[in-house]
Amino acid sequence: MRQQSQMALKRAIFILLFFQFSVSSALPIAAAYSRINIAIKEFPPFVFKERKGFCIDMAEIICEKNNLTPRFVRYNSVQEVLAAVESGECHIGFSGITITAEREKRVDFSQPFFDSGLTVAIRNEPSSGNTNTFITIMTVIGYSTILFFIGITSVAHLIWFIEKNDSNPKSFDTHYTKGIWEAYWWAVVTMTTVGYGDKCPQKLKGRFVASIWMLIGIVWFAGFTATLSSSLTVEKIDPEIIKGLTDINDKYVAVIRGTTSEKYLRFHNVKMVLADNLDDLVGNLKNMNADAMVYDAPALMYIAKNDSSVKVVGEMFDKQKYGVVFPQSGLEFYKELFNIAIIEMQQNGEYQRIYNKWF
Repeated sequence: MRQQSQMALKRAIFILLFFQFSVSSALPIAAAYSRINIAIKEFPPFVFKERKGFCIDMAEIICEKNNLTPRFVRYNSVQEVLAAVESGECHIGFSGITITAEREKRVDFSQPFFDSGLTVAIRNEPSSGNTNTFITIMTVIGYSTILFFIGITSVAHLIWFIEKNDSNPKSFDTHYTKGIWEAYWWAVVTMTTVGYGDKCPQKLKGRFVASIWMLIGIVWFAGFTATLSSSLTVEKIDPEIIKGLTDINDKYVAVIRGTTSEKYLRFHNVKMVLADNLDDLVGNLKNMNADAMVYDAPALMYIAKNDSSVKVVGEMFDKQKYGVVFPQSGLEFYKELFNIAIIEMQQNGEYQRIYNKWF
């Protein structure tokens, strides 16, 4: 009986010591994880250099609700963010990073928090289209006017020389100054098929000239209309104008290296100008090192909204989803915490409020 009592006492002491050790071991872990290092990269409007943006707001709200203190660490590229999380330098990455199968081999992702895709942006030259159209119209009209005056001058002189006669009121005055203006008037009304009849040729030669001139007039007006229409049509389908994805195949396109946009264009054999960051990307376009740039639609749309020299064209393509980056193992509780928080924010309207703030 005494031995049983001693065994029960020892067992109780062992359980108590084990419980105390477990609690004391857990406290440092909890304390260590109360501050969370979050890897970010500049990606307006998700992340700005000033550590503000859509992702920053989401991360701060999630951390505040879970008694976490965020420490944002800025990197220069997606690859650096992934490497920082993969190596343990940062706990998570939160910067609008696209979920891909290739990246899933290195890191883990939360459930998607944003639907996106790629788009094309070009230099915004609002006056170029109108100017080119105006020049095209004026060129056609200019050449046509020159031909018109050459033709009408030749015919007016010819008909005056053949039909000048002071005795017939329907003929042309023999005095050159008066008679030639009458001939010009006749040439215009005849060419336009108006034919007022106040002046008309009386001789066979004159009527022959009049017949030829009427046919020329019909052909001239038809040719003028056709030339103007075809010139405007060619202007609209000018292959030099980039209107979307289908127009960049033979152009130089700026992309940021290591991004999904580079992978997409490389797969489709598009000539690329590689940039290291967003500033270089926009700089290549503005400095005419590239004809266009391809990047995530939200970023390019935000840039175009705030920079009148950039214009987004065409539809969004290569649809993507953004997720929060986690290491493949060791921080599963963080992933669960963020997944729950993202769903709650989407359900309670908090997500929409932040979205409306930045988009």
